[in-house]
Amino acid sequence: MTAAARPRGRPAKDARSVEETRAVIRQAALALFSEHGFEGVALRDIAARAGVEHSLVRYHFTDKANLWREALSALIDQMNAERRELWRATHGQPLLERFKQALRDYVHYCARHPEHARIMVHETVGDSDRAVWIAQNIVIPQHRTGRRNVETLMAAGHLPQMEPRRLIYMMSAAAQAPFTLAGELRHAYGIDPMTPEEIEAHADAVIATFIRD
Repeated sequence: MTAAARPRGRPAKDARSVEETRAVIRQAALALFSEHGFEGVALRDIAARAGVEHSLVRYHFTDKANLWREALSALIDQMNAERRELWRATHGQPLLERFKQALRDYVHYCARHPEHARIMVHETVGDSDRAVWIAQNIVIPQHRTGRRNVETLMAAGHLPQMEPRRLIYMMSAAAQAPFTLAGELRHAYGIDPMTPEEIEAHADAVIATFIRD
C-alpha cells in the first residue's frame, strides 16, 4: 500500500515491534518530562527525542497527558516488579537484613532512573491533577507497604523513633539526592555520582545513616 493509499490516521508501519516502539516513546517522554516538566514538553519534542514521527506518538498514546501517565506507570511497574523479586529472593532472612538489601537496591534503582525523582519533584511542587495522580497511584500504595516494615524495625530498635511517614520521606530523599542532583555534584565536587563505586558507596552511607544494628 502506498503512502497515498494508507488509511487516514494510521502511521507508517515501524520496523520495530509495537511494544518496542511504545517503549522508546515512553523512555523519551520520561527523559524530557524529567528535564523540563510536563508543561515544558510538546509531543513533537518527544517524537524527535524518540526518533519517530509525531503521528506515531499520537497513534499510540493519543495525547500528552495519557503518555505522561503511561510512561510513569511503566517505570513504577518495573520498580515494583524488581522489589517483589528482591523480596522473594531474600525470603527466610531476618527482616533487618532484607530491609538493608531493599535500601541498597533502591539506591541502585535511583541511580538507574534519576528521571523518577526529577519528575516527582517537577509535578508535586504544585497542586495539579498530576500531583494527585502521583499521590494516589504511587506514594500511598508504596508507603502503605513500607510502613509495616518500618514500624516493626522501629519497635526492635533498628530505626530511629519518629512518625514513620517522616522517616520514609527521609530515606527516600537520601537515596535519591546525588542522582537527582548529579549535575550539581559534578560541578561542586568534580565527581560522577553515576559510577558503580559512587553508587555502592552511597548505598553504604544511606544504610549506615538510618540502620541501627
